[in-house]
Amino acid sequence: HKPPKKLSWEGHLDSTDQNNNITMTSEDLLQPGHVVKERWKVVKKIGGGGFGEIYEGLDLITREQVALKVESARQPKQVLKMEVAVLKKLQGKEHICRFIGCGRNDRFNYVVMQLQGRNLAELRRAQPRAAFSLSTTLRLGLQILKAIESIHSVGFLHRDIKPSNFSMGRLPYNCRKVYMLDFGLARQYTTATGEVRAPRAAAGFRGTVRYASINAHKNREMGRHDDLWSLFYMLVEFVNGQLPWR
Repeated sequence: HKPPKKLSWEGHLDSTDQNNNITMTSEDLLQPGHVVKERWKVVKKIGGGGFGEIYEGLDLITREQVALKVESARQPKQVLKMEVAVLKKLQGKEHICRFIGCGRNDRFNYVVMQLQGRNLAELRRAQPRAAFSLSTTLRLGLQILKAIESIHSVGFLHRDIKPSNFSMGRLPYNCRKVYMLDFGLARQYTTATGEVRAPRAAAGFRGTVRYASINAHKNREMGRHDDLWSLFYMLVEFVNGQLPWR
């Protein structure tokens, strides 16, 4: 059973031009200038992968820049429904993007949220040694830990903790704040009564190989500690510039 390809905010599965901008193709679900629900105007594509596409958009009502995440209605593995459910549950918590809207038509499903700045994978690679200082790593690590605590507190595991799923804010008031992204692989680990769900015998791999826990590699049911193992591997990479198995 092959793990599903992951949609991340990193545009590494797209072709880029010489300025590292993601180039649009005719197969894209949206094109610049397209207006979704008579409200959100597409500016440009900013990412994409196996599960869908991400665009920068302009909210024609509030005039703010937004992120539009889109998946094809014909795609067999629909993940945007989970993304919306978890994002809505997390509203009002720190380190979480503001939910703006969602919907679907016969071509695609979409969610609109607050637009953030560059992700931590891009920022680390842009550093002189491809590594952060110890103080930066600790400051980022504490915020990421709080973000993980937030999703666990509403009964969900993230299951794809990695640098490209965390971004810095893009405006002066939030540019030193970390935001957690991408809840498409999240899973509820609690029952209706708040108990921890009984583990499945074999769960199938979820996540990203480089940051996955040993548990995940063994196709075992994941728990809260697996998100924390992924955070630990992230912190090692932040300080060293790479992981031993990279």
